[in-house]
Amino acid sequence: ADQAVQHALQLLDWEQHGNAITVNLLAKSGLTGNRVLRDLNILETGIREAARHLNDDGLRPALDRHFGIHNLKDKERQAQADGATIAALLLMNAAMLHQRIANGHWLPDIASLDTVKNNPNPVHTILRQWHRIIGHDFKPVLEPAVRAIETIEDTGKTAGLQRALRHLAAEAERIAETYADMGADHAGPLFNRVMGNQASDGAFFTRPVAAAIAARLTLDVAAESNASASPPDWTNPQTWRDHKTVDLACGSGALLAALLADLKRRARQQGATDAQIDNLQTLAVEETIKGMDINPISLQLAASQLTTGNHYIGYRRMGLHLMPYGPQDGNPAGASAGSLELLGQQAIVPRPGALGLPDDRIAAQSIWPAPGHTADTELRDAVDAAQNARIIIMNPPFTNRAKMGEKFPKETQQQLRQRVDAMEQLLIGSDPELTDFVDKNSIGPLFTALADKCLPQTAGVLTMVEPTIALTGTSKQRKRKLLAQRYHIHTVLTCHQPGQINLSQHTSINESIIIAKRHAGPKPDTRFINLDRMPTDDDEVADLHQSLTDCAADGIIANGWGTVFYWPAERIEAADWTPAVWRSPDLAEAAAQFANDDSLKTLEQAGLLPQATGQLLRGSYEPAEAGLPGSFPILKSKGKDAQTTIQSRPDEHWIPKQRDERIRLANGGTYPEVDKMLTKAGHLLITAGQDNSAGRLTATADDEKYVGNGWFPVTGVSSAEAKALAVFINSTPGRLQLMRHPGKKLAFPIYSAAEVANLRVPDVRNNPRTRQILADCYEQTKATLVPQFRDGECPIRQQWDAAVARALNYNPQELTRLRNLLHHEPHIRN
Repeated sequence: ADQAVQHALQLLDWEQHGNAITVNLLAKSGLTGNRVLRDLNILETGIREAARHLNDDGLRPALDRHFGIHNLKDKERQAQADGATIAALLLMNAAMLHQRIANGHWLPDIASLDTVKNNPNPVHTILRQWHRIIGHDFKPVLEPAVRAIETIEDTGKTAGLQRALRHLAAEAERIAETYADMGADHAGPLFNRVMGNQASDGAFFTRPVAAAIAARLTLDVAAESNASASPPDWTNPQTWRDHKTVDLACGSGALLAALLADLKRRARQQGATDAQIDNLQTLAVEETIKGMDINPISLQLAASQLTTGNHYIGYRRMGLHLMPYGPQDGNPAGASAGSLELLGQQAIVPRPGALGLPDDRIAAQSIWPAPGHTADTELRDAVDAAQNARIIIMNPPFTNRAKMGEKFPKETQQQLRQRVDAMEQLLIGSDPELTDFVDKNSIGPLFTALADKCLPQTAGVLTMVEPTIALTGTSKQRKRKLLAQRYHIHTVLTCHQPGQINLSQHTSINESIIIAKRHAGPKPDTRFINLDRMPTDDDEVADLHQSLTDCAADGIIANGWGTVFYWPAERIEAADWTPAVWRSPDLAEAAAQFANDDSLKTLEQAGLLPQATGQLLRGSYEPAEAGLPGSFPILKSKGKDAQTTIQSRPDEHWIPKQRDERIRLANGGTYPEVDKMLTKAGHLLITAGQDNSAGRLTATADDEKYVGNGWFPVTGVSSAEAKALAVFINSTPGRLQLMRHPGKKLAFPIYSAAEVANLRVPDVRNNPRTRQILADCYEQTKATLVPQFRDGECPIRQQWDAAVARALNYNPQELTRLRNLLHHEPHIRN
């Protein structure tokens, strides 16, 4: 019965069907987790009900302003939690802590929440109690809730707040103790779901299962780096002190909480008692786990997760820091850039030519400032927290600089960009090798560079969640080379399960976990873990971790998790991290061999230049009716109903947006702008990006020349040469090369003209035999409908590969094997 219920739960959509169904099924089955799931349902329902009370009283505009949501564009504001929901979340968290303090008699004169739920003035009562608690400790959790109440009081509308507090008090009284035992794997995803998308701050909270995987693998790598030959003694407090861990963009603390949970797990496995675990957790949260973020709400969640189940921890000693972000009176630049402000501190980034000049005076905020602390001492605390870490684990923001601080006015946004530029210059001035490491688009590389500065030069582990395309794109090549110089890239993990490609919440892009460690001497090979499925809970994470531990070499991971294989260190150091693209290690190897085959020439070496005509078309031209005087045909669509044969078939006509009929007639019937555009036309057109499942062709050719929108015309190639090259680029060797450097997503890559110019092809100009074999194959297949990639094996792809094998003396059986592996890549077969 239990197995049947568990199977049924996998089929249920948690949000669509509601937790109540889950709870009822579990209650009937007698599973032990029913109380936790019941109380999770109460918790989420309570938060949403309290938010409704606040909204009913018209408090959302004031709360949106309080939380900085009001400046966001309508579309982005709708994608995030509203101010009332965030306020309700903070109040619920504070109420549950209040009830735990009362139940446990941790502090004197703290009454149970039953004094609130029936109180005629619950606002006054709860504020008085919370101020009393703050006088002792627990400021990180209670103060954000108090400030939300004060914001509501300032509106003069407190009826909705009173109803919300009574409701929250009643629910918190019921579930406070269960919540304390939930752990980050339950509370974290619930709060993050309620919070919604925090993308305006560059915050994409790490999924709890991804955090758990990253934590386990990180501690494995840290243990490998242990100076002694024996495994670390995780029951020893000194071992925990030796593993100081920092997250420079901790958000709601998912990665830190997961690492703490795994430290406790390892200690228990080595025989630690419950009392020892409590003491070790207290030591970790107060001394060795450090987190920084720009969002006080996220830090409240982080504080709650790190202290779950342990009331011995002194909140005032927690190593969480609210970093200055946005308008700052103390900053001469007018705005501060969060954790990146640490790049301006000489203790982190030494500046030899600084001539003793002091650091910029900026204010960090410890979430509980100790008596006598000033902005300067708090900043020094943040610097001390970041320095000399043994482990840095983070999901760095990859916000585009142009979108920084969208919740602030335009002037502040400009100041933020200028401030980040200034921090970048300080960094590069200290470490010129980083000149091409950072870029003007994303702030993510600056966080990576900051992490590098916070780790000792001779030891340490760096773990990051990164977009998978950052491991393959040519624009990030310098970053990969420099990381491979300074670290051994130990492990790269990517999940290829459709629908589970993201490791962060509220994103739909492919992401990977990268674990690197300082390493003296020649670097070992890099382990690539390519998952066929993502774990769904902590038990599955444990199974995956054990299966990886048992999988010592290249091969299949037990229990259907996927594959492990090792990539040569020299390729990693040459910035070739492309195995993350492929589920199959054989395809990764074959694609690398084709891409480095000196018997082939790159298009650029052959003088064949892909032209980015799509950008020009979209800028100065517009669609027109076919046959309109002065219009010209183009290739546009790449989907299932567009280019369906290897022979190019124009599917739209375009015309200049600004046109003068008299000039056209004087020019012989064509617009000069069109004549200029058609100088970029080519007999051969190569895709600029497509759906790897629904698409059909990577290249087309014709006796006529065309330009394209979404297709790169290639200039400098004859009609016969274009036909031969189109066959090669559509063959397995051509597709494998093209797919090595995807932009955007693995399933729908976007290519640049520069990347396509590096595609290696046969020298059809100087080898008549090769040209003739491939061109003849084009003529034989030019009218044949080409199936979609997801349709798998088909005669026309067999024919193309056979022609390429004959023309280039490749092994036809090997091409057949690779072709069938390619058919079964998850994002192709979909």
